[in-house]
Amino acid sequence: MTGAPPRRLLFLCNALDDDTRIERRITSDSPAASRKIFMMLQALRRPGVNPHALSLGRGRRDGSARYHPSMLRRSNGVGIIYLPFANRRFVSELVSLLAPVGVLWRLRRAAKRTTLLFYNRERFYLPALLTARLLGYRTVLDLEDGEVGMTGLPAHARRWLFDQLCTGGALLACSALTAWTTLRPALCYYGIVETSDVARDWHAPTLGVLMGGTLIADTGLDLLADAVEQIRASRPAWADALEIHVTGKGDGLATLEQLSASSVAPRVIVHGRTTDAEYAAILDRIHIGLALKLNNGPLAQTTFPSKVTEMAGAGVLVLTTDISDVRTVLGDGARYLGRDDAALLVAQLHAIVADRDAAAAAAARGLANVRKICAADRAGERLAAHLFGDPR
Repeated sequence: MTGAPPRRLLFLCNALDDDTRIERRITSDSPAASRKIFMMLQALRRPGVNPHALSLGRGRRDGSARYHPSMLRRSNGVGIIYLPFANRRFVSELVSLLAPVGVLWRLRRAAKRTTLLFYNRERFYLPALLTARLLGYRTVLDLEDGEVGMTGLPAHARRWLFDQLCTGGALLACSALTAWTTLRPALCYYGIVETSDVARDWHAPTLGVLMGGTLIADTGLDLLADAVEQIRASRPAWADALEIHVTGKGDGLATLEQLSASSVAPRVIVHGRTTDAEYAAILDRIHIGLALKLNNGPLAQTTFPSKVTEMAGAGVLVLTTDISDVRTVLGDGARYLGRDDAALLVAQLHAIVADRDAAAAAAARGLANVRKICAADRAGERLAAHLFGDPR
């Protein structure tokens, strides 16, 4: 529509670029969540939306006197409004509760053409949610997690408030989350991927395997460790063709570091927490990407493992547990574990090494399938239509 005022999106979240994370000494963030948010905002620029992340920019407070003022940054073309972050108790919480309200008030003249998107039902967002409704912003919930373990009156009250006050429905990380909110319309959104046509040498002497993210039992840390130990105990010749890379952080990091101390195949290399650039360089060397949130774990149907689309988009063969909507997105372009069984993981790794042409073909199908759903142009149009209730 020629001459129509630009549509504005503010995404209230805690996304962090690497520079800000390092400056504010934050170690409790989620790199995968930040990447998903920033790539969504980049994609929304294609259909003419003016998107900004409105980030709390906070981590665990350490009780010090350090104070980080608000600031504006850009990351890959996306504007990020970082709210102030204080480290003293009570002051930290008060600042994060009130700072978003100040931004919404200053932008109130554009409220009628602005959508305010909330990343999960966080308590820090409640004053902003109430303010947004009073000022006339369109409000939408991005529900990324099923809030497992959130019990008691405060949690139920928060869910009720968000479901009552979000006027534009919800984005959902997976279809099962329709049971976790009464908001409608609800759109399943699996993220944006920058797909790659970079050729991988599937007949190289060594195939790279990647396990990344939060390294805990629920995300398959023990499953991987048990598989490595089983392979090392039997010492098959094919194990020499595997090199396992580990990125991220979590309680299970020490377990994998112990495995990395051994020279017995398969070799395990622990990188720990990486910057986005370091992670991208590691991903370029990978052939097989692991996504091992347990089939019988609390995360199986309450979220979507965004790494599967990221890795498939990079041309990596995804080896995943059969959870959430992964099969809906990747179809026959992935290998699946139907049970949380380390022996099955070993068998799948062996099969990939034994038939590399079939593995390469599956990776190509995964890339094609993820392009159909998560390419920036297609997903950006769907998102814009849903977030603004206007399919222009």
